Amino acid sequence: MPSPPRPGVDELRERLRALGYLDAGVDRFVLAPARGGRSASAIALGSSLRIGLLAGLLLGPAAAVGLGLRLPGLVTGPRDAIVIALYLAVLFGVTVSAAAFAAAEIACRLTARASRAARVTGLLVGALCLVYLTLWWRTASAGFGWDAPGWTAFALAVAVAISLLLGHAVSLTTLALVARSSDGASIEPRARRSFWSLTAPLGLVAFAGAAVLLLSTAPGGGAPAAPGFAIVPTGLRVTVVAIDGFDTALFDELAAAGDMPNLAPMTRGAHRRLAPQDDSDPAPVWTTIATGHPPDVHGVTGLETRRVAGVQGALATSRAPLAAALAAATDLVRLTRPSIASADQRREKTFWEVAAEHGLRTAVVNWWATWPAPPGAGIVLSDRAVLRLERGGALDAEIAPADLYAALESEWPALGGAARDRAATAFADVAGETLRAVLRRSAELDALVVAMATSETLGPLDLLVGYLPGLDIAQHALLVGPDASALPPSSLAERVDALKSYYRFVDGLVGPWLRRDADDASLAVLVTQPGRVAGGGVGLLATNGRAAGPAGQDAPVGRSAGRSLGARAVDVAPTLLYALGLPASRALAGRPLLGLFAEPFVERYPAREVATYGPRATPTAPRRGQALDEEAIERLRSLGYVR
Repeated sequence: MPSPPRPGVDELRERLRALGYLDAGVDRFVLAPARGGRSASAIALGSSLRIGLLAGLLLGPAAAVGLGLRLPGLVTGPRDAIVIALYLAVLFGVTVSAAAFAAAEIACRLTARASRAARVTGLLVGALCLVYLTLWWRTASAGFGWDAPGWTAFALAVAVAISLLLGHAVSLTTLALVARSSDGASIEPRARRSFWSLTAPLGLVAFAGAAVLLLSTAPGGGAPAAPGFAIVPTGLRVTVVAIDGFDTALFDELAAAGDMPNLAPMTRGAHRRLAPQDDSDPAPVWTTIATGHPPDVHGVTGLETRRVAGVQGALATSRAPLAAALAAATDLVRLTRPSIASADQRREKTFWEVAAEHGLRTAVVNWWATWPAPPGAGIVLSDRAVLRLERGGALDAEIAPADLYAALESEWPALGGAARDRAATAFADVAGETLRAVLRRSAELDALVVAMATSETLGPLDLLVGYLPGLDIAQHALLVGPDASALPPSSLAERVDALKSYYRFVDGLVGPWLRRDADDASLAVLVTQPGRVAGGGVGLLATNGRAAGPAGQDAPVGRSAGRSLGARAVDVAPTLLYALGLPASRALAGRPLLGLFAEPFVERYPAREVATYGPRATPTAPRRGQALDEEAIERLRSLGYVR
């Protein structure tokens, strides 16, 4: 017996409307392609594209909000948020369109019971969408969950509304396709009830389920509120000299020969060897030292980042092969372009920011990921300050406070000339113009950093921090760079001798800096890292001054503070804050190393703790000048930091 003819599309639409399925505007919008003599697949494709459009309009802005909360370095203003929302709308629209088409086609082929197939498919799609949005919110909000009940309830309500709408749209499409492929008689009439009587109970159940999912998957504890705490002034003026590319074995050899008259006394007193870090990339390594948190917490995971087309902020780049290939592909089509890690990516406060928040006079010079320099964090001569002073022009947040720029700019010709002269005469005894050129380039940069750090323009300070990259740059160029490949032993020995001459240069360079405030109220701190060549090598943390502890042997590395234990990079920040009279946050991964201080000092100023320093605010730095992004990348490429 021949099967009854399938209903035409227009007849099917009329039947659906008569059964109460095309009353809502969204129903008519989704099934608008069901006209004329179109096939079931054509209807499925057209309806799925419209469902994808709805998903893009709804999920794009919601996902952009979540991404901005989770990655503060990516969204720096309303324009960035709009562009990111458009990108995500396209991504979610295409994904949901494909999923809706597949779900409807599969349901159409597996069953002829239109109403049941539609309900199951719609519930499945809506539930998956709700689970995804709930977990997205958990990730985007960094796990604070119900610690912010208002925002979380609002986010879950939006997630429920989006999920119900998309589930309903997929359900309706499935209903039409199954009915189109069968005789249409299996469509059950929709109950004649109000919208709220149908939707509200399902929405409440969905909201409760999302809340349970969020509570069961969110990390415990939440983020405690920042307490108010008092500073107990120690009266110390702390000078921190940070040297990258520092080989402790080579330094010990030179110190034993009497070639390190300024730095050797730092290691004869209280000092600790810093355990190797997991990475040799300088941006995350030195940000860990500055914040007391590992990279997965502070957010700076690599020197190289990617800037998305049309977006001012940057996105961290993974060094995994698949991620690197994806970055190369998006660079090729101009969707992304290389950029450099910045302060916008950092989620945690540095030790100088904590000190500045509590009224101490602070200055930091040339530290990684300090650009753009935020207002209200003391004096910040960022990692782009030298480049700005060389190029001139209006500031693009390279220096804070901004009024310091004019004074430094007027000094710059003299400072630059003195740095070049010192670098040009320091290595006259080094054989080979190539080696001398490498050393002079590194020495000039270090001399400029020291000149800025010791400038009277900065005024009196409680904390002065400076980072010297020259030794790491010279070491990398001499021992790893393209000119160092396949060298004979004699040439390699020449390069090691040249590197030793740079150690002597650095020792002479920092000597006056360390002695500038040499009195009972000064504490000099030396922090080193092995750099990019000596991956897995140890660093050094040493103190010198009346408050510094006695000499002692290093012990095995451990987490606890005390005189007899070694140290980790995360212990540097709480140790420096302790020296300034600030309590240690229990949220930090490290603890203050009391063994670096004299017993009378520790007895007078016992270590204190607070729950947290509070979340890092990300104030928008004034950026009116021409950006130096391309110049910064080219400078770092010439110094061997990026390819």
